[in-house]
Amino acid sequence: MSVGVLSGRRVMIDPGHGGRFPGAVGPAGTQEKDVVLAVSKVLQADLVELGAEVRMTRSTDVEVAPGASLRDDLKARVDLANDWPADLLISVHANSAENASAKGTETFHAIKASDRSKTLAKLLQKSMIDDIGLTDCGVKASNFYVIKNTKMPATLVELGFISNPGEEQILADPAMQTRFGHSLSKGVADYFAVEAHVKPDGPSELPGDEGDLLAPGDPVEMLLIGQV
Repeated sequence: MSVGVLSGRRVMIDPGHGGRFPGAVGPAGTQEKDVVLAVSKVLQADLVELGAEVRMTRSTDVEVAPGASLRDDLKARVDLANDWPADLLISVHANSAENASAKGTETFHAIKASDRSKTLAKLLQKSMIDDIGLTDCGVKASNFYVIKNTKMPATLVELGFISNPGEEQILADPAMQTRFGHSLSKGVADYFAVEAHVKPDGPSELPGDEGDLLAPGDPVEMLLIGQV
């Protein structure tokens, strides 16, 4: 990929959780907020090298809205993307389940997402599966707050299951965090390469309640519940 190929593109990266909100914690104590920040920094560096203008909702272990509720913290992330405005948003997370054998990578778009959000989700998922090779859990729909309320294409990626001891080791490995970051940047580049051929976003629609879901252990505030 040539340097400068993403010149003029604006990408908001949202490392999930942070500060008082650690996210999921693995059996060996690995914290989601630390994993996703490390991966996001690699993604940021790659995209900057390719010429994109990149912003992060957080670049250290802090809340985006210090001292606020989780709901307000999520709103602050969306506001940063919408007010800029970004061309797309990628929210980076690690999954968790009560069943320690649950494993794999999955990517989410909003339930009533645009074709562009769906294309972004598919390309990010494909790149992670091709490059990392964890179980392909597919692309799914959910009304996570940060992907429902943006005004641009947006996805939420779940790198792997931090609750699975084997995948926790992978997620905690700095070399693997770097590989995840590289795979996501490739997916972003692939998206911008085809964006002009994908149906533009139309007026946003409010979702119904059907299909809302959370990974076990995720707080319900991560979903859109009414309007803010």
